[in-house]
Amino acid sequence: MTETVTLPAIKRIEGHGRVALHLDDDGRVADAHFDVIEFRGFEKMLEGRMVWEMPLITSRICGVCPVSHHLAAVKAVDALYGVEIPRAALLLRELMHLGGFAQDHALHFFFLAGPDFLTGGGASRDLLGVIEARPDLARRAIALRRAGQNVVEVVGGRKSHPVAAIPGGMSRGIDRSQRDELLAAAKGMFDDARSAADLAVETTARLMSENPGYASTPRYNMAQMRGDEFAIYDGTIRIVSPDGSGFAEFDAAAYADHLTERTLDGSYANSPYLTAEGPDKGGYRVGPLARVNMAETMGGTHADELLAGFRERYGRPVHSVLAFHHARMIELVASVERMIAVLEDDEIVSDAVRVRVDRGIEGRGVAAVEAPRGTLIHDYEVDMVGRVTRANLVVATTHNVGSLDAAVLEAVQGFAKEDALTDESVLRMELGIRAHDPCLSCATHEIGRMPLVVSVHNPDGTLVAERGVS
Repeated sequence: MTETVTLPAIKRIEGHGRVALHLDDDGRVADAHFDVIEFRGFEKMLEGRMVWEMPLITSRICGVCPVSHHLAAVKAVDALYGVEIPRAALLLRELMHLGGFAQDHALHFFFLAGPDFLTGGGASRDLLGVIEARPDLARRAIALRRAGQNVVEVVGGRKSHPVAAIPGGMSRGIDRSQRDELLAAAKGMFDDARSAADLAVETTARLMSENPGYASTPRYNMAQMRGDEFAIYDGTIRIVSPDGSGFAEFDAAAYADHLTERTLDGSYANSPYLTAEGPDKGGYRVGPLARVNMAETMGGTHADELLAGFRERYGRPVHSVLAFHHARMIELVASVERMIAVLEDDEIVSDAVRVRVDRGIEGRGVAAVEAPRGTLIHDYEVDMVGRVTRANLVVATTHNVGSLDAAVLEAVQGFAKEDALTDESVLRMELGIRAHDPCLSCATHEIGRMPLVVSVHNPDGTLVAERGVS
């Protein structure tokens, strides 16, 4: 007989999903899956549309990281038509991406994950709790987010869903007065970013000491790198083994030779794995922790100092998912330093921001960027008139599905049903989930509300308990 227990929803992630806990014959949790239960239909919706519309359409997948989809799509169209865009356009696109990156990392650290470790006992574990308990941190977060969004608006034409990146370059550039304004703002972001990184050092160490060994299963790491440097716009995709040694390196166009996407029972989010290792051993992580594990340099003096401190404290590679928070703030500092460097390059105010694009080619365009949550791949096949005949989007959260599953399982493995659904158990599962910063809108390309529930199943699959919202 089915038993349903309805309790408050799990919150503070980008979207909502479902955690399914599976019991063994003794009634103990033996397996767990982080499922996304909304229909994944966006790629099918793209079929029949013109490929040059992709940068505008796909940015609507997500209200949190639209810049990443905008740029991955336009890069894929450039690749399809064999376009080399002017250097000024490259700088502008990277600058727009850095603005989106910085505001996204600040949002997650302070307002989504932050209530887990910034406010202490007694404070409300939500955005209002941070504002009430640490108004100084709330002001920094808002300032960083506002500054990053301003960069996106000035360069991309809109604060939320940018429109300025077009096949062949950019529809417009920026003038010297805009450059000077953005440069002053970027320099103004630095102190807040550096302060956030210092705070992450302290809070991450505390979280890891309070949860020793939690969610630390060694995994492969994957990121797009510019040589050995942290880079979010271009480069080649690199994979390193759990011990940190090199495993594979390839252009984004060859991703299907190295990664296999599989569907999962009960979830609309695919779960890719390394083809050479198979589904059981080929799980990997992407995102801030993977990038920081792999980079030899973050590209800026202060970010490199933070990277050295991270390695001195935790070694290399680091596998604890709780270290995502520390890595994310190293990237925030690196993004601000890179933003300043890009804006100090005089070529960014050049009028040469686009080249002619000759259409009329049947073929395939593939490209990748590093989104805040990890590697984002856009892949389009088109006919002679430019109509999309197939689309595949491999997003960061789906790369991390295996790591999310492992974090949830470690929180409650061996627990009886009642113990797995206590507030303490749910909070520990949430801690592992939020460290990854999953974006379920991206993972499923679903538009709308996606509630997260925790469900418990007998060995025969029968639902025996559930906690969440309908």
